[in-house]
Amino acid sequence: MWTPRYHGCSAAARPSPCWPLAATLLVVSLTLLSGGCRRNAKPGVGATAKPTKTKRDPRKDLVLIDSHVHLTPLAGPMRLALRMFSELNIEKFAVKSAGNPGTPRYAATLRWANRLGERMAFFINVDWDGVDDPGWGKREADKIERAMRDGASGIKIFKALGLGVRLKDGSLLKVDDPRLDPLFERCAQTGAIVAWHVADPVAFFEKPDKNNERYAELSLAPDWSFYGKDYPSHAALLAARDRVIAKHPKTTFLGIHLANHPEKISYVAKILDRFPNLYVDIAARVPEIGRHPVPTLKRFFERYQRRILFGTDLIITPRGMQLGSISKDGRLPTYKDAITFYKVHRRFFETADRDFDHPTPIQGDWTINGIDLPLAILKKIYYENADKLIFAKRRAYLAKKRAGADKTATQKTATQKTATQKTATQKTATQKTTSRAR
Repeated sequence: MWTPRYHGCSAAARPSPCWPLAATLLVVSLTLLSGGCRRNAKPGVGATAKPTKTKRDPRKDLVLIDSHVHLTPLAGPMRLALRMFSELNIEKFAVKSAGNPGTPRYAATLRWANRLGERMAFFINVDWDGVDDPGWGKREADKIERAMRDGASGIKIFKALGLGVRLKDGSLLKVDDPRLDPLFERCAQTGAIVAWHVADPVAFFEKPDKNNERYAELSLAPDWSFYGKDYPSHAALLAARDRVIAKHPKTTFLGIHLANHPEKISYVAKILDRFPNLYVDIAARVPEIGRHPVPTLKRFFERYQRRILFGTDLIITPRGMQLGSISKDGRLPTYKDAITFYKVHRRFFETADRDFDHPTPIQGDWTINGIDLPLAILKKIYYENADKLIFAKRRAYLAKKRAGADKTATQKTATQKTATQKTATQKTATQKTTSRAR
């Protein structure tokens, strides 16, 4: 009788030669159906394959706060920004150009802030008109207090201080001029943050010729050059700023553009160590920051992870957008360009990619390397630091406003109830009097 061969199976698994053929075939069939010899079994043939789950990168789900934007408070620019922020997972944003209290821009910004609630924070700006007058400091300090009552988070001082604002005698108003002390003192009293842009890139203080690495940018924006004339040096401006921070330890300062010295990370580290009341943002400076060695940057961001805020310096006006600087080819950026601009920021912080284009090409003809920060640090820089520093003030204002509205509503209800009761009592008394008269 024919006996089937069972290569690779144990003796116990082989049917006896004396079994009838039908029984033998039955055993073979059952063996094959159950997987038989599984040495060469493949998923889907006698075995059930377990589906492999691709683990989602948690960084893709991170929400962001852009702590440094400039949005014209009109329907067009605001709606464009809100659409973009929704697509990019930007939950909140801080407008650094709300204008000066009493101006139409301030009123329009306030309306948008009231409409958007905690999603939008805003910083007012200084009116330099009359800076020579004795009462100018108190006037501007009073405006800061008014703005904080309106729900502002602080003031933003532009680079015009030190580089553009002039006194009656024609000299530039110095960064550490005592006229500014009342503003900084009032900020300390009210909790207003001083977001401060002092100086500009180092290259803007060098001769704007073809040897200047920012020549392409300065060629399109020649008024950004502060070479020569009576302009202070870059170092002198930052030294004056540092003297102010030291003079006002109870005031919180936010050094815009990585304290305006991303070219020298060691200097930024030094002042962060020196001044516990100082924070910095990275707005419009990733191209310069990204030139440093990756290990240096990783150490910097790890050490100061609670003091660095994400921001971009995005500008949206009725005329169009500006993404960190003017465009290299002179054209206005598109919506797609803006999305790419933000994505390249995230690529820098979240990946270890090498030699890729930075987010603002005109800021320099070089590439940058990603620094691949850990998730915990990303959460702080992208969201938690700005939420604690800027939006905690916004939340406190909104909570107080709601409490006031609730109190007013309660008082109104109580007044209405009293009036109703009084009317009812008077009506009852009238009816009794009429009844007696009959």
